Amino acid sequence: MTEKNKSIRNFPNSGNVPKLRFSEFTEEWKVKKLGEIGEIVNGLTYSPDNIDDSGILVLRSSNVQNRIVTLKDNVFVKTEKFNPVKENDILICVRNGSKNLIGKNAIIKRENEGLAFGAFMTVFRSPYNKFVFQWFDTKQYKEIVNKNLGATINSINGSDLKKFKIPFPSVDEQKKISSLLSLVDDRIELSMKIISHLQTSIQSYRQKIFSRKIRFKDISSKDYPDWEIKKLGEIAMRLTNKNKDNNQNVLTISAQYGLISQLEFFNKSVSAKNVTGYYVLNKNDFAYNKSYSNGYPMGAIKKLIKYEKGVVSTLYICFKFHSHINSEFMKQYFDAGFQNNEIEKIAQEGARNHGLLNISISDFFNIEISLPSNNYEQTKIANFLSSIEEKIETEKKILAQYEIQKKFFLANLFI
Repeated sequence: MTEKNKSIRNFPNSGNVPKLRFSEFTEEWKVKKLGEIGEIVNGLTYSPDNIDDSGILVLRSSNVQNRIVTLKDNVFVKTEKFNPVKENDILICVRNGSKNLIGKNAIIKRENEGLAFGAFMTVFRSPYNKFVFQWFDTKQYKEIVNKNLGATINSINGSDLKKFKIPFPSVDEQKKISSLLSLVDDRIELSMKIISHLQTSIQSYRQKIFSRKIRFKDISSKDYPDWEIKKLGEIAMRLTNKNKDNNQNVLTISAQYGLISQLEFFNKSVSAKNVTGYYVLNKNDFAYNKSYSNGYPMGAIKKLIKYEKGVVSTLYICFKFHSHINSEFMKQYFDAGFQNNEIEKIAQEGARNHGLLNISISDFFNIEISLPSNNYEQTKIANFLSSIEEKIETEKKILAQYEIQKKFFLANLFI
């Protein structure tokens, strides 16, 4: 715990007080309704005819991500009458086709002042919003939201929102709590920005490297031949070893997480009860899943990294690269998505000829891949891109720790 937080201590579990508390506070908390401490401000109703790029930006549910206002997927509306948001307003999604989005919220920062917000959103405005905003992240708030959803439409009306009961300490204690939690929020936001920046960087480098727009300075065309085009079947071999030991680590392919255990990804196994006939994969082997995956319309190719061994359905195409090919280079190549267009082109051709959008095993291994003819350049590229991935993973672990810390504080600093 930091120097700033040393005054936090456990509090006797009696009376209307939280489990964890700053030592200078001893009085019991009160309970207030949101309508007693603040007001509800309604959003702008507009039609598609009012949308105009020269109008005012209207904040909608999609502009609230991870409890932060993000100005992406923006809509502008031509209007003269609207309720502008103010600094420290809490923007809340109160109506949406998705039940899970009801109640999500963000606090308005100074740079967003003056913007409009849509009718499916509501603003809660009060002098206590920095504290209220933190309570809006608690399990208690989320449970109240779920209890108040409309019977026929996913919504919370303003009168119900005003009746939400919030545990309410003194203003000084509110400031202490909100200050601490805001500090954790800032660190979470910083980690997310770092991760986003690194993810953008690695994809940019992949595109430039594999399209040969950039090359390492110590690798010249004089000393190293240009890249060559090889068919996948020339540099890799298909794997068809069957599971004889009844290995139960059944893997699935995720565009985001790669080859991952079904138990981890789905929280259950969705495979057949008997998987003794499944294909066996060892660490660093690859698998291709023909089914759609986000960002990979004709399926994803992923390398087994997380486990020493696993099994996949025989619907997958499994393979490994020959020893002179750097498998990490190929992982980065596939993650860049350079094979996607060719796979889709082959599948579309098959659909025209046979009426089925699919790719055969022989066609799959005929995919053309551009790569350096020497292992040195392959390894250099692989190490460079892998180092960025390692930074991303390190930052994700830091983010996870801050999120755990935030959950702990939310569970213990509030009643």
